[in-house]
Amino acid sequence: MQEALDDLERNDILSREQAALLRQIYARELFSVHWELRILLYGGILVLTAGLGLLVAKHFASIGDLTLLAAIALGCTACFAYCLRHGGGFSPERLATPDAAYDYVLLLGCLLLGTLQSYLELRYQLLAQSWNWWLLVSALTYLLCAHYFDNRLVLSLALSTLGAWLGVKTSLPGAWPWDGALRDNAIFFGGLVVAAGAMQTRLGWKRHFLPVHLHLGINVLLAALVAGVGSRGADLAYLAGLLLAGSGSAFYALRERSFAFLLYAVLYGYLGITIFVFNRGHWSSEGVIFYFLASAASLLMALVALHRRFRSAE
Repeated sequence: MQEALDDLERNDILSREQAALLRQIYARELFSVHWELRILLYGGILVLTAGLGLLVAKHFASIGDLTLLAAIALGCTACFAYCLRHGGGFSPERLATPDAAYDYVLLLGCLLLGTLQSYLELRYQLLAQSWNWWLLVSALTYLLCAHYFDNRLVLSLALSTLGAWLGVKTSLPGAWPWDGALRDNAIFFGGLVVAAGAMQTRLGWKRHFLPVHLHLGINVLLAALVAGVGSRGADLAYLAGLLLAGSGSAFYALRERSFAFLLYAVLYGYLGITIFVFNRGHWSSEGVIFYFLASAASLLMALVALHRRFRSAE
């Protein structure tokens, strides 16, 4: 590598400064902390929002409703004003991020908006028994912000909130979280999210949003199908659906060289098959131990081999 850089510098393909920078990178004297900083910023936004929620819950009586509402609304307005001033605008293509704080200020504004809605409902019961519609309003607002400001963090928040609204709306008090209608609605929601991402990509609208749709949609879909395998009566149908969806995820992984989607297919498939096998047979304790030892070892070796193939293909 050093000889190649020397040749490039000698032939005036690289300047002295460029060659020196590349030598530092190759010697690992310089390294990127981009993702570490992004994780810290994201965690800081979540901690700040959680702290605000605790503050509201603990001191709303002494501070006063109007003061708290005004403070939250002011912070939310300031965040959106900052984002409107520095960026935004509908575009089917990826928009350049104006600065490092832009994405996180937008995320903070959306979370403050959710806090404001929650506080209004908590104190004034504006929707009473229909409070779950606040989730739908929040989800649609976040979805609009994600597309207008071209932000994948907010898109994740929007899709998660939409799924939460669907789950709250259809669940029954005291029901098992993955039981009955809720499980089937999770399958519908996961398929809908994946289909929406694929449709956007085909139409040429926000193609870079596709991974967000796929990661969330496939995980929800496969998890719901695995839960269905554990149900009595329709376990074979759910297993067939799980294998079909897992095959689609694996095919996409191989086509796009994305190991994560292959990992989803293998792990959820293994879990579903394991549940099906144990539900359909009578196993001794020795058989259970042998099954998990043999299957887990085989699964681990397969994943390591597949990961090496993906790395070598890159």
